[in-house]
Amino acid sequence: MEKIIKKICHVDPGCGLSIPPKDWGAIEKIIWEFEVNQNQLGYNSTHKYTSLINPGDFDIVHCHVANLALDLLKRNIPYIFQLHDHHVLHYGKDSHVYKENLKAIEGSLISLMPANWLVNYFNHPKCIYFSHGVDTNNFYPIQKSKPKNPKLLMLANNGLGGDKTFDRKGFTFGLGLAMLNNLEITIAGPSKDNKNFFNGNLWMLNYPKLNLVFDTPNSDLLNLYHQHDIFIHPTMLEAGHPNLTMVEAMASGLPVIADWEHSVDLDGCWRAPRDIFEMDRGLKDIINNWDSYRENCNITSNKLSWFNRTKELIKIYETFY
Repeated sequence: MEKIIKKICHVDPGCGLSIPPKDWGAIEKIIWEFEVNQNQLGYNSTHKYTSLINPGDFDIVHCHVANLALDLLKRNIPYIFQLHDHHVLHYGKDSHVYKENLKAIEGSLISLMPANWLVNYFNHPKCIYFSHGVDTNNFYPIQKSKPKNPKLLMLANNGLGGDKTFDRKGFTFGLGLAMLNNLEITIAGPSKDNKNFFNGNLWMLNYPKLNLVFDTPNSDLLNLYHQHDIFIHPTMLEAGHPNLTMVEAMASGLPVIADWEHSVDLDGCWRAPRDIFEMDRGLKDIINNWDSYRENCNITSNKLSWFNRTKELIKIYETFY
């Protein structure tokens, strides 16, 4: 008799953020999107702390944090693992964070990597690429003519490995692009880390067309995207390619200038390394081909809707159930 998946549980990471998160929270947002879309597809999907999950309670247990996966492993609860931690590369293969995630991968039924570099980095047969998605119901474009002086937007939580002044997300490069073209730029994100970044880089505050926005609630993100024209994301290290803000911006109608891995195609984006002049080429190409970029953003984001990603995730579940 063919087994049928009915009950799914995502492991609550227990990081003090609600699911769904009210403002900042990537893993919590991903869990919520899977849960909502799995329920929409007819499954009974929920989230719980590991202590409340017992063997046999669920057909599928999907875990998003390594130490919690290892807790499931100790209690003989099979799980799907999904890795979200860029620190595995930052701290290297001799680090505790790498070894803990490797053990979580080894103990999993299958492990989902939201970037191809993670698949190659761990080089483990249980690792497969599975990209992030976007909620195309809550993030959508509005009619917008080609702007003469486009407003630039960056939305990120900066810092790396405890150093809040480190420019992992490329704020200085986005600001440099704005200064080169005398354009308005908004940099938004959580105050806890980003205020520390700007306190360590006070020179950036001298640019009069720089706007800082802190702790934007998720319910206000769409308005923030719609108030701007082009999204800037010259990041140097991400666990997700594309990451969440890139596809949210695209779904909201913003062409993107970013750096992301070459194994992933993203129509509607201009790929640029951390080079202000290459980013400037992208800016001019986007303006010259405005309608085409926006149309491609819409096509790409619809392909990557969380509803479509969740249907693909169910196929993976069925393979290992």
